[in-house]
Amino acid sequence: MGRVVSVAAVLMIAVACANAQVPSCREVARMIAPCVAYLAGRAVAPYGLCCGGVVALNRTVLTVPDRTSVCACLKTIAPRLPILNIARAAILPRACGVDLNVTISPSIDCDT
Repeated sequence: MGRVVSVAAVLMIAVACANAQVPSCREVARMIAPCVAYLAGRAVAPYGLCCGGVVALNRTVLTVPDRTSVCACLKTIAPRLPILNIARAAILPRACGVDLNVTISPSIDCDT
């Protein structure tokens, strides 16, 4: 029985990934919310939930328009973060093992 549940869970995740759409800005904010402690310098490294969100976000950025949309969201979210260490924001995706190619910054140019 447990094996059937595991297979069903894997299939649901695969379907969700295949149907992945660019997340709304609210969803992007939820994905990076666990990273606030790291981005503010209160955590030495990004932890599991933070990197899980970054990896999930990376799976939704498949095209240039996707990247531009997520970039614009991150640009509007960045000023609302309590404290943002720009250097940490720049390396966050790499610290989580992904190449997101989008930086969390209020000054990023999303058109390039």
